[in-house]
Amino acid sequence: MESMRPAERLQNILSWLLWPLLVGGALLWMGAAIQHRLPMVAALVGLQLVAVPLVAGLERWMPEHASWNVEQRDLRTDALHFLVSGVLISGLLRTAIFAGVPSLKIWPTGWPLLVQFALAVALADLASYLTHVLTHKRSLLWPIHAPHHSSHRLYWLNATRMHPLDTASTLLLSLLPLALLGTPAPVLALFDAFALMHLMLQHSNIRLRHGALSHVIATAEFHRWHHSQLRADGESNYASFFSLWDHLFGTFHKPTSRNPPEQIGLYDGAAMPDGWLGQLRFPFRVWLGRKS
Repeated sequence: MESMRPAERLQNILSWLLWPLLVGGALLWMGAAIQHRLPMVAALVGLQLVAVPLVAGLERWMPEHASWNVEQRDLRTDALHFLVSGVLISGLLRTAIFAGVPSLKIWPTGWPLLVQFALAVALADLASYLTHVLTHKRSLLWPIHAPHHSSHRLYWLNATRMHPLDTASTLLLSLLPLALLGTPAPVLALFDAFALMHLMLQHSNIRLRHGALSHVIATAEFHRWHHSQLRADGESNYASFFSLWDHLFGTFHKPTSRNPPEQIGLYDGAAMPDGWLGQLRFPFRVWLGRKS
């Protein structure tokens, strides 16, 4: 058997190390910004400016599937989803929640910062998990979540392919507990840095391997099953951050006999408009009984 080339050997090592290196790096970046009292928004923008070309380049160098690197009339749609849902809606709603919701000031500020960070991620993810399950199980809510599943490939940009109503409901329910409890700004900054890098990697087309970590963290290997065209695979793995919630509620799914699917998208070959405006109108047309 031909020995593994140096580049392949490096890719194999990185497939295991990239998640801890990049997520850990994002947290260190934000930690340094907090320590030096830099503006949090500027630090997050800087993190994104570094993360996007890095992840996009890694997708080309060590892809999970070469077919996922082929543009499928989705780049413009995903870019608009990113700008509207990922930036505008998220930014405005987050500001409104933390500026307008009265704090009970019962957050455990005396705990170590990293413990507070883990608590914030767990609380937000539990609310997000429950919201996510409802959008799958309730036919009235599924049309607002369906655009996220309409992509036929996973790559760095489609983490924010979400209808504004989907983004708003998820953010509202996941961030309200943190606002009510009075989560401090440094904890929220760490949460944002983690979410930015983790969700980008979770939806990326990088060949990532996580092993037992997938039983704790909602990794790319874990999440790719959720995007399967097969309902038996897709109705599982709802957590965004901690796969422990799926273990707890019996929705964890990671077969060892086969790999996550390359063919992803809506169940049963359901149709979805390619363009952003069509996806924006989609739930309203479904609710009115009109063809999408």
